[in-house]
Amino acid sequence: MLAVAAAVIAVVAQPAAAQQTYKIGAMLDVTGGASFLGKPEHNAVMLAVEEANQAGGIRGNKVELVFEDSKSTETDTVLAARKLINQAKVLAIVGPSRTGGAMAAIPIVTEAEVALLCPVSGVGVIEPVAERKWVFRPGQGGDLSVAKVLDYARRAGWKKLGILYSADAYGEDGRDNMRKLAKSAGVSLDREESFPANSTDLKPQLAKLKSAGVDAIFMHGLGAPSAIVYKNARELELATPIISGHGQANSAFRNAVGDAVIGQPIVGAPVLVWSELPGSHPQKKVSESFVTKYKAKFGIAPDMFAGVAYDSANMVLQAIRETGGERAQIRDWLENKVKNYVGVTGVFNFTAQDHGGLKSDALVMMIAEQDGWRLADYEK
Repeated sequence: MLAVAAAVIAVVAQPAAAQQTYKIGAMLDVTGGASFLGKPEHNAVMLAVEEANQAGGIRGNKVELVFEDSKSTETDTVLAARKLINQAKVLAIVGPSRTGGAMAAIPIVTEAEVALLCPVSGVGVIEPVAERKWVFRPGQGGDLSVAKVLDYARRAGWKKLGILYSADAYGEDGRDNMRKLAKSAGVSLDREESFPANSTDLKPQLAKLKSAGVDAIFMHGLGAPSAIVYKNARELELATPIISGHGQANSAFRNAVGDAVIGQPIVGAPVLVWSELPGSHPQKKVSESFVTKYKAKFGIAPDMFAGVAYDSANMVLQAIRETGGERAQIRDWLENKVKNYVGVTGVFNFTAQDHGGLKSDALVMMIAEQDGWRLADYEK
């Protein structure tokens, strides 16, 4: 039976085999405002492809990574997607780095019928699923991040929260998930404030949140303004705790904010505190392996979204190994065969109804310290 199947493949001369290479696309924001996400993600995808080729490739054929910089803009993301699909003829695409870019790319990949694996958090990227057949989000979603925040709030006895969010797809996703989930968690949302992506002073928003008498502030944003929030809070001598979504769980944020964030809680991925995880945690071994290899190659520790990109690339590689390597076969494999898939990011279970595939245990609560983060005590 296997011999017959091999003969059929040879006669049909599938495009992937005929090229003697399997092309995987990546469009990540290595320049622009989201470069703090895109650069580590690019490193991680390169690492995954390099490992595949060092192991002999796939069926003796080399894997080629075709990269385009999506430059942190929706326009450049669309251009990158079209180039990867129409010119490079890639089999699947990893990226882009932001929810807004992913939303812009969805019509392109859907029309071309090419699987897109986005290392982002926006729920709208994969919902409604009927309209997102070709899109998967192997990243921890905003709904999971907000659920962790609300669990922490419950443990801390916080009943009234304020929301401070960036006026973009990522920030609004956090706001919307908080609106959706807060009531059932016994938390009221007493005030909401937003800020543009180019903000340099958020003291007015913080002052309004302070005057509302909230128990804590949930902050959901990306980039430089997120660091400014904590510095402005110190300038205002704001005693109200600020709890951050997982967009700040990266070294660029930690380096920019300095000691102004020490003691504050933040949602993060297990890979960031892998050495503190209990031995039974499914991410402990895979995270240690990934961090060790990443540091050996790039000289620095990976951020959490690098882990998402690494998992995304490895899923595509495994799909090619287990199928004929066609675009539709890769998509179908992702939806039907990713079951209890233990990655750096979490344990994935994709279905026709869920292209996110993760649960809340793919995130942990951390506390900022002088040189990074530690795992919250109750997570140990």
